[in-house]
Amino acid sequence: MSSFNIKLVVLSLNLLFIIPLEARPTAHVNIIGNVDKGTLTIHCYSEDDDLGTHVLAYNQAFPFSFSPNIWGTTKFYCDSSTQFGSGNYAVFDHQMLTIRCGLNCVWYIKDNGPCLVINPTHELWCQPWKKPSELRS
Repeated sequence: MSSFNIKLVVLSLNLLFIIPLEARPTAHVNIIGNVDKGTLTIHCYSEDDDLGTHVLAYNQAFPFSFSPNIWGTTKFYCDSSTQFGSGNYAVFDHQMLTIRCGLNCVWYIKDNGPCLVINPTHELWCQPWKKPSELRS
């Protein structure tokens, strides 16, 4: 390895430790159960964190916050299940969702699937259930 490459590696490592952790931005995800006449069961997790299973009544929210990693590869997923359908969805993907919702992502989980509130227009970007239920009430 050349002297220049060694200096570049040492400089990069120094910068990683000089930047305080408090300077990293905080991302916020809020998942709101909007399932008509039913509950939403969610289990949210990332590669590093398991946020557990939660059962949400209509208009009940499950918010969580975290600091995305410096490489921009942080991803959070939620397994969602309702009487209308179920599926596994990325609720925060630093590469994609920061374009749609920035660091403040709000999801409404509806009868027909999860919907992300797009910032700053507040339009909904909805996805269908990956496994629709045969049961329709």
